[in-house]
Amino acid sequence: MRIAGAFRFAARRDDVFRAICDPATLMAVIPGCEAIEQVGPDEYCGRITLRLPGFAGSYRTSVRLVDAMPPERAGLEGRVDGTLGSISGRADFSLADTPGVTLLDYVGQAVIQGPLARLDSRFVARFAESLVNQGLQALDHRLAADSPIAAAPGERQSSREAPE
Repeated sequence: MRIAGAFRFAARRDDVFRAICDPATLMAVIPGCEAIEQVGPDEYCGRITLRLPGFAGSYRTSVRLVDAMPPERAGLEGRVDGTLGSISGRADFSLADTPGVTLLDYVGQAVIQGPLARLDSRFVARFAESLVNQGLQALDHRLAADSPIAAAPGERQSSREAPE
């Protein structure tokens, strides 16, 4: 499975990169994340609950930050293991400063094993993209709430994308 996309944050690039590397922030923004702890430099373990039709369960996770060049880019290698199978993969992201926003571009690949591998690959890719988008939107909202600019009422517009 391969996914790719982009997201615009209303925050500084340094703040976005730092948030991506913070276990407390990750736990708050990753859909279904129940626990996360830093177990080594740039390495995290935790537990996540995934709810797919007929495939709900709790999974052990491990993620490691690799090839990091703060605040420009990094890779994330990870694995999710549970009774219904496992998912292992890598995602690479880059952060670029643009006027007023930080642009995140990402690309990821994963291998699914066990009963989870029986699911339709297009469905799994859409589900993964949905989880990524939910997490990025939650991160954007959290960064906005932590920003001194966000404290001023009426200065932040909704992060919902306007129709094209």
